[in-house]
Amino acid sequence: MILQNAPLKILFISRKHPPSVGGMQRLSYQLITAMRARATVQAITWGGSQLALPLFLVYAFLRGLFLARRAEIIHAGDPLVTPVALALARLYRLPVVVTAHGLDLTFNFPGYQALVPPLLQQCDHVICISAGTYADAIARGIAPERCSIIYPGLNAPAAVPSREAARAGIEALLGEPLAGGRTLWLTVGRLVPRKGVGWFIEYVLSHLCEASPGTSETGSLAYLVVGDGPEMPRLRALVAELGLSGCVYLLGQLSDADLIQVYTGADVFIMPNIPQPNDREGFGMVAIEAAMYGLPVIGARLEGIPDAVIEGESGVLLPPGDAEAWSAFLQRTLAEPALLDDLRVHAREAVLERFAWDKMAEAYERVFREAASR
Repeated sequence: MILQNAPLKILFISRKHPPSVGGMQRLSYQLITAMRARATVQAITWGGSQLALPLFLVYAFLRGLFLARRAEIIHAGDPLVTPVALALARLYRLPVVVTAHGLDLTFNFPGYQALVPPLLQQCDHVICISAGTYADAIARGIAPERCSIIYPGLNAPAAVPSREAARAGIEALLGEPLAGGRTLWLTVGRLVPRKGVGWFIEYVLSHLCEASPGTSETGSLAYLVVGDGPEMPRLRALVAELGLSGCVYLLGQLSDADLIQVYTGADVFIMPNIPQPNDREGFGMVAIEAAMYGLPVIGARLEGIPDAVIEGESGVLLPPGDAEAWSAFLQRTLAEPALLDDLRVHAREAVLERFAWDKMAEAYERVFREAASR
């Protein structure tokens, strides 16, 4: 019997965890960290290449044979680890809760859709990180009463540099001065087609950066892209082909300290996602991270992004893939910088109110307790 006020004993199994980088990794780390203050936590995690996933699953099962004996509930970090979680749960008669992120539901690899939904249907509860992911889960046969939405959370940074210091740090990264108060647009994320960075550079930014840097209103613009991924070679070629090397800066992966500088020193966060078959944005963690640093977020009204962007408070949503709408709105923000002033004032407060990790941890604990009591 689970005592209502006694700390739960939870076994977490996660295949995506730091030091590897990404939204799922951050969620795994933050969830486990937050729950340590509320429960007795054991964790089996993997922070390396997913090429070693089969070996990790074997290790997780063998390690779990020992750890699950002291657990009251198992949390699977995503659907791909549910086979291990369910096997351990059957052995020790434990409930299983799994978090679904988006692509892990819609992935179109041969046999995946025949395997994963039936496994999820056996779990005691499925937590979805956005309304879009929830809809995908229900469409795959998950009973609504065993499915809920809990957004990823965030914690306010302990210390943030001044804007002047941050701009100086960005100058060091670029290797050139930001003359004349140059406007900085920023995108952060893994460079894959659905992020829309290539589309944005080719069909929107190329028209806004036609003037030479520093010689006109639009020429005083710089677009910073932080992250790496399979799209990077194509983006480099595209920037060279369009002659945008003075406007677009592909910075690659940055350290946490440098990323804080970039968030603090930028003016606007751009999230130009475009639809891709069987590859969706589950939530958009970078949108709430950017807003936490006071950056207005201009994002595509697509998939899980509207859950992360509080329209009118932390950002603005535009039609995905509509170059004319994006160009017109962004041109207007360049001509009228005050247009985004209210968002700059309220963005941080809005996301901390909605996405603070103490609220998310409380919601997770409530689901865990309900599953354990059943």
